[in-house]
This record gives sequence, C-alpha cells and structure tokens, in this order.
Amino acid sequence: MERDVKKQDRDVVLQAMNPRRRCLFTLLAVLLPLLLLGLFELLLRWIDFGPDLALFSQERFQGRTWYTLNPACKNRYFGNSTRFTPDPSPEYLGADKPAGTFRIFCLGGSTTVGYPYWYNGAFASFLRERLKALCPGQPVEVINLGMTATNSYTVLDIGRELFRYQPDLVIVYDGHNEFYGALGVASNARLTTSRTLNLLYLRLVHMRTFQLVREGLLKVLGLFGTQDEESVGRTTLMEQVAGGRTVPQGSRLYNQAFEIFQKNMLALADLCRQHHIPLLFSTQASNLRQQVPFVSLHAAGLDPAVIRRFQQLFQIGRDLQARGQADSARVPFQEAMQLDSSYAEVHYRLAQCCDALGHKEQALHEYQRARDLDALRFRTDSRFNDLIRSMAHREGCQVADIELCFKAASPDSLIGLNLISEHLHPTARGQFLMAAEYARILQQRGLPVPAAAWEHGGAAAESLLWQNRPLTPVDDYMAERKIALLTTRWPFQTRALPIPAVPASDTLRALADQAVRNQFGWVTVHERAAAYYLRRGERGRAAKEYETIINQLPHQVMAYLHLAKIHYDDQDFVKAETLLLASLQVEPTRVATRVLGDICLKQRRLTEAIRYYESLGRFPEDPATAPDTAYMLALAYFATGKAELAVSLLERTLRRFPGYQPARVLLARVKTAKNLPAEK
Repeated sequence: MERDVKKQDRDVVLQAMNPRRRCLFTLLAVLLPLLLLGLFELLLRWIDFGPDLALFSQERFQGRTWYTLNPACKNRYFGNSTRFTPDPSPEYLGADKPAGTFRIFCLGGSTTVGYPYWYNGAFASFLRERLKALCPGQPVEVINLGMTATNSYTVLDIGRELFRYQPDLVIVYDGHNEFYGALGVASNARLTTSRTLNLLYLRLVHMRTFQLVREGLLKVLGLFGTQDEESVGRTTLMEQVAGGRTVPQGSRLYNQAFEIFQKNMLALADLCRQHHIPLLFSTQASNLRQQVPFVSLHAAGLDPAVIRRFQQLFQIGRDLQARGQADSARVPFQEAMQLDSSYAEVHYRLAQCCDALGHKEQALHEYQRARDLDALRFRTDSRFNDLIRSMAHREGCQVADIELCFKAASPDSLIGLNLISEHLHPTARGQFLMAAEYARILQQRGLPVPAAAWEHGGAAAESLLWQNRPLTPVDDYMAERKIALLTTRWPFQTRALPIPAVPASDTLRALADQAVRNQFGWVTVHERAAAYYLRRGERGRAAKEYETIINQLPHQVMAYLHLAKIHYDDQDFVKAETLLLASLQVEPTRVATRVLGDICLKQRRLTEAIRYYESLGRFPEDPATAPDTAYMLALAYFATGKAELAVSLLERTLRRFPGYQPARVLLARVKTAKNLPAEK
C-alpha cells in the first residue's frame, strides 16, 4: 500500500514537470549509471587492473615506434582454466609503414604458428623468403599472427583490427580448430554456444570492469570442482580444450559449428571487401593415410543386436587384415558398413585394404569418409573444406587449395606422414609447399609486383629456396621431440606413454629436448648449437645457426656480431663488413665500429679506418681494449702521413698504460721515420 502511494506521488511530480524538465530528468536517470560505470572503468585503468588486450604492443628503438604481437592478447580467448602461454610472433612492423612496402598478415591456429617448429618453420617465414628471392627490390613484410588453439572467432576478431595497420593482403589458414578452439561449440574454453553472445563477449572483454566481473565469476566457479593445476599441467593443450567431447557428423553441435564458421568467414570477407584488401582463404590438409580416426561412433538409435553383429564382422575383418589378407578382409568390412556406415574406423580399415591392393581412388574415398566421420573433430572434414572453396566466389576473395596441393605432392594422392607430422600439422616440407602455393596465387594476381616482374622460378630456384630455408638440424630435433610428446598422450594414446630420455652425449638432441621443456628459449638453443659446431670446427654450420637467428629476429644485434666474427676469423672480410654494417642499423656498438675500422685498415682504406676509430669516442671506454684501439688509430694516422697525431696519441696512451709495449715500439718507429726526437 505504501509502495503504491509513493509511486503515485512520483507520477504526480513527473506530470507536474514541463516536458523539457521531464526529458532532462529521464536523460539524467539514464546517463548517471553510465557515468558511474565510466568513472569506475577509468579508475581500474588508472590502477592498472587487468591485462591490456590490445593486439599489438609498442616498442621504440632505432628512433622509430614499432608494433609487435602482444602476448596478453590471448586473454581475450582463454580463461585461467587453459594453461598455456602463447609464444608471440617476433616480427616487428613500423607504426609508419614504409612507402612501397607490401604488408601481409597471416591468421590462423597452430599450423599458422608453425607447430611443431617455431615461427621459422611456418609458411609465413617460407613465404617471406620466397618473395624476397622472386620479387627482388620489393620491400615485403609477412607478419605471422597465428595463435594456438584458436578458430574463426579469433580470426574474425583480429581481422576487425588489422585495417588500421595497413595490410595489403590477409591470408587465412583456419578450420581444424572450429569445434575445440577457443569459444568453439565443443570447447572447454567457451562461455556459450551462441555466436551473438560470443561476439558481444569479444567486444566487452576489453573493458576492465568486464574483466573484473569475469575474474570474480571464474574464482567463484573455481570453488566448485575445476581441475587442479598439477593435473592440468600433465595434459596436452588438445586435451584441455577438447576434454574428450565428441561431435557426431550431422548432429546439432556439428551443424551449429558449421553455421558459425560460415558466418565468421563471410563477415571477414565483407570486412576485407569494404576496406579493399585482398583476402586469401585456404583449404585444410590433414593426414588421411596414417591417422586412424580418434573416435568412432555407431549411428544413433541402432539396435543393439545390429551393433553386436557389426562388431563381429569388424573384428573378423581386422583379424584377416592383421594376417595380411587385405582382399579377404574387405568382405567383412563392407558387410559391416551395410549395417552401419557411420562408424569411422570401418571406413579407415577398408581404405587400408584398398590401398594395399592398389585401388587408390577407392582408398582415397574411404580415407576421406573415415576422417569426416571421426567424432573427435580435430581434422577439418570435407564439408568445411567445400565451404572454404566456395569463398572463391566472393568479391575480393581467393582460395588456395592446400589440400589439393598436398594431394598432388603425395604418393598416390594420399596425404600422409610425407607432408603431415601427425594428424594435421604440416612438416617443414609441407609448410614450404604452402608458401609456394600462396606465392603462385600472388603472382597470378600481380602482387606484390606485376607477374612479368617476378624472377624466373623453376626447379633450380625451388631447390635453392629449400636449401636456404631458415631451419637447422636443432629445429628439426625440436620438432621431433614435440611430436613425440604430443603423440604419446591423449587422444593418440588412451594412457600416456613414457618418452625415452635423450642421452647427454647426443648434444644437439639434448639441447632440443631442453628447449622443448622450456629450460631456455629458441635463441639460446641456436646459440648453443653454434657453440657446439665451433668446438668441432664446423664453422659453416655454426654460421647457419646465427643466420637463422638473424632471419627470424633481425633486431637481435648479437647474432650479427657472432656471425661477423666467424667470417672475420675466416678472412672473409666482405661478408664480415656487410654484417657489421647491418648491425649498426640495428644498434650501434663499440665492437662493430672497432672491427669495421680493423677491416678498413687491413684493406688500406685508411680514411674510413680513421673515421671508425675516431667514432669510438661516442661509446663508453673499455679499459681492456683502449690501448689496442689507440694503437690501431695511431697506425692509421702514421700510414696517412699524420705523424704528429700518431705521436701525440701514442704518448698519451703510454702515460695511461706504460706497460703497453706495441705503442712504445710504434712510437719509436714513427719518430725514427720522421726524424723526431726519440722518447726520453
């Protein structure tokens, strides 16, 4: 009763107001909560609560502002329940894009990252090197924005932000993670299966207020039986995000994921079209020949008696196959398929029989059916690949048919371990072929230069590109070790298998194992491999390690200096000088400046030598090398007829370092040559 009276009083007051006051009152009622929310958001930012989820971090060096992928960006997609830290792409792009530069962004999941390699084994790195070789003189940037365990939500989310960074092309290799990647319909890293709500979440997650609420909810939910950190640490990322959830083909979840993937790809295509940016999609390749389906399910509602008969026939076929009787085994497999054609492994077993008997077309068909029916959906199926192919009909889009490319490069057109490391990640050769296919399409489109301006390719060029790939044996050993760690656990094994230890005597593999176990980083493993080669006198292999570091991390000055030293010690002064000059563009150092002076002095380029030696005054003095540096400068002065400068410098040096005999000998020599009074 009292509440009704108060409401009536309020209504009377509102009616008594003139329309202008009523409008102002309503506006204040709406704006006040928003104002308070805004002030709270500013407060949280001021106290630096929560991570900055910007796509790029900014760094300043060489007098310029640079962007590099922000590792905290992963917090947009993963909560605390997913224990992994992305190793962000090392590429830098200038805040001010250099005139004439062709900038490519590569989006996708772990294949785009380069797994099981580091970024130097990714198609982005191979593509960069290929474009440098075949489009000489054209500045090209290929920026790898791949992120493990993500899917089309991440591709679309990142794609929305790319246009402010002036892309000239966007390449997307995505599809394998659509079900179990972040926010996927069957993923543990999801909030909801609703696309609308997920897209709204990706907008709101940048607000610190929203992050505070999310953090609180996660902590509350954590009180009710989430995995402990130790058990999470023992699982692979595949297991963390999938959690064993199966998705039968044609099920509600399957169709929902397909619809979301389609809408996300179309949305990205529309964005690129609006900004006039070419977009290159890619079909997904996976291991057909050597990958047994992870989970096979019977058709829903099948009579138990039919299932028992199916299993009898299936086992008979397996027994015959195990005895090498492929032709006989086909019969029970085919009879079983007539009872239930939804069981993935029966298609795989029949494919193996056809493969062994030389019936390659039928084998391909059955291998594909086996993959498509695999209820643990880590591999993109035919329907998703057909959808990707259909994107070629969209304005501004093109499709690189990577699956077809891999089939063409595989024995009998059956993709297997020849190009795939396990179930779906390409080998280094596979990544190399992907880059070749992307480059072929770019040339067709006249990008980044007209097709006629491309250097002639051919077998010789392919061989040289492969030979000079930015990978070394220690990269291959790291990839092998990662695959061993992955395939001895779920879903490849029902129980985790032990992995043999690497003997310490196998130095490179031991280094690779330590790097894979995060005992040190990618740069360190290459530096230690180089030191190993130098101890063995294998200087060329040591040089390759530093070349690989420079290729991937051109802003790491120490790699230039180490590599220059190898060439200097080998008397290859041209290569040493080139590297040292490049290092000065990254970061001026005393070492590079001094050695450049030494090279010029050896080559009798005396004026340049003096310039380098004199410029050492810009750096803090190193007492250990100061007398020797003064001696070299005095030598250059003397050789150019500047005896007085040489004498003055040597006398000052001897006053500071009286025991430095080379200066005393040179001083006597200069005075004798110029008839100057000898030293007292």
